[in-house]
Amino acid sequence: MRRKTISISCSNFLCRLRLVAVILFVPAIIPAAATSAAQAAAPPGASPTYDSQSFVAELARLRAATESASQSTDGLRSFRESLPPAWQVTANNRLFTVPTDLLVAQLVKAERQPDIRAEKVKQALDYLDALASETVSLSAQNAAPADSARRKLNAILSRPEYARAVKDTWWDKMRSRISQMLVDAVERIFNGLVGQASLGYVLLWIAASAAVVFVAYTIFRRWVRAAKAEEMALQAAAIPVRSWQQWVYSARESAARADYRMAIHCAYWAGIARLQELGTISPDRAKTPREYLISLSKSKVVVPETLAIRHKALHMLTARLEKIWYGYQIATEADFRDSLDQLEALGCHLP
Repeated sequence: MRRKTISISCSNFLCRLRLVAVILFVPAIIPAAATSAAQAAAPPGASPTYDSQSFVAELARLRAATESASQSTDGLRSFRESLPPAWQVTANNRLFTVPTDLLVAQLVKAERQPDIRAEKVKQALDYLDALASETVSLSAQNAAPADSARRKLNAILSRPEYARAVKDTWWDKMRSRISQMLVDAVERIFNGLVGQASLGYVLLWIAASAAVVFVAYTIFRRWVRAAKAEEMALQAAAIPVRSWQQWVYSARESAARADYRMAIHCAYWAGIARLQELGTISPDRAKTPREYLISLSKSKVVVPETLAIRHKALHMLTARLEKIWYGYQIATEADFRDSLDQLEALGCHLP
């Protein structure tokens, strides 16, 4: 009975000893396991994140290490394998990833080709110097403040040339509102036609046809005006120098052929030739009929009473010439007879 009691007590003692061992060793095992797991999860050759100053210092260290490793092939290999795939650099609140590919490529060539090793090592050193220089330049650039654009805009608007800038008037606001109302009305009309495809197509073709007709009419009108202007210029340049008697003879000849349009044209130039012969207007073939009329009104050769009569006669001849010769209106025998009466008022003594 006593032995059984002693064995039970020993068993309890061993259980308690094991429990104490677990309590003592488990806290030490857990951190070690976590550290091992973190080390296993960390990628090999991972690079820390540098700021501008620490990256410049790291580049200086790598430059010295490159010069030291260039003494042997094994040194270059060890140095190359110690490089990370890329450097992480923060500058001006931005994260930059700088790959090491170019540096590694130069070191590989220097490692495998001893005859050009010095050249490739120099290129690697130049690359590190360039990286350091760019880093220093980038860190020297201060980030522009967020409100710099607003300050620049305010400085521009404060100049004297913008001092008189005014806001929209009530008329501008009213016009904008009316335009918006018209646009909304048109949109409602077209939205109502969405379900009526045939009517929409008809309106579309009507609008397109109207636009084509308007463009064609505008072009045709300009062509007609240009042709008339050119005809007037050519005819003015082609008017022969004749006496007023010769012009009257040509006018009657044209009237005998029932060409009253040409007859009125010749009658007008008979009156101009008569006024030039009297010295009332100066000979100038470059003048237009309206310019001849203005020249007569400014003439000081004729007494005022006679000038008024002749000015009225020339005005009637000019108006008829413009309508029939330049405006292509139909000329009649009565028009020609009236033109002869105006020639009498201008001083042409007709037989």
